[in-house]
Amino acid sequence: MQAQTHKRYNAMWAKLDRKQQLQVMAALKLFMTNQNKKQLRIHQLKGKYYPQYSLSAGDDLRIHFLEIKKNKVVLMLVGTHDQLYG
Repeated sequence: MQAQTHKRYNAMWAKLDRKQQLQVMAALKLFMTNQNKKQLRIHQLKGKYYPQYSLSAGDDLRIHFLEIKKNKVVLMLVGTHDQLYG
């Protein structure tokens, strides 16, 4: 799996505290090696975020990504549930 980051993802990443950044890195490491892990709770989004997917980075953190090719994604957004949906 290859991943690129969108500029908005990078800006949101910079605003996370260190603990959140570590949670995101751990979730992405798991995602890159096994996209079928149930703990990631990967699902396709609806509405304004369609056709993006969301994965859980633990607690209240979510990562939105867009699959552009098989085994290639762009990380679009990262933040708490309220930041992304509220």
